[in-house]
Amino acid sequence: MIPTKYYGIVMSCLAAIIISVPIAFIMVAMNLGFVPGFTPAFLKSALVSVLISIPLAAIGIPIAEKITKKIVKK
Repeated sequence: MIPTKYYGIVMSCLAAIIISVPIAFIMVAMNLGFVPGFTPAFLKSALVSVLISIPLAAIGIPIAEKITKKIVKK
């Protein structure tokens, strides 16, 4: 198991992967269709998406949590 102190990093990475990979798949399918070369295009798009979304999630998730705690009743 991963130590608790890495919760934020693990959460950000998993959220980024879970969100960006399906989006990459859908966008490549919409823009190219299921043509020869789809798989390499999807893998490239997914890799770039994950590399961009991990740092964004690391920044955005804590901000979203703080905002949510302020606007939602306890």
